Amino acid sequence: MAERKDQLKETAAQCLALAHSTTDPHTRAALLTMAQKLNDRTTRRVDDYEAAQREFNDRQMLPQPPQPVLQQQQQIQPKKDKA
Repeated sequence: MAERKDQLKETAAQCLALAHSTTDPHTRAALLTMAQKLNDRTTRRVDDYEAAQREFNDRQMLPQPPQPVLQQQQQIQPKKDKA
């Protein structure tokens, strides 16, 4: 059982390291959440881990907020006089 807790702590530490190195806010949030849940598993019963993992995976399947659509504006150029 102690070996399992050590594995969970190591994986949580890896999630934290990845979260600190990513620039994507959604990825960072997911990694921080997973690290917290893995760390929590080291102090709770291991049976709860599967439920937490299912909950985490279910939340990852929720639709992400839409990304803003960027539109490029075109500048109208003045007409050249025919001289």
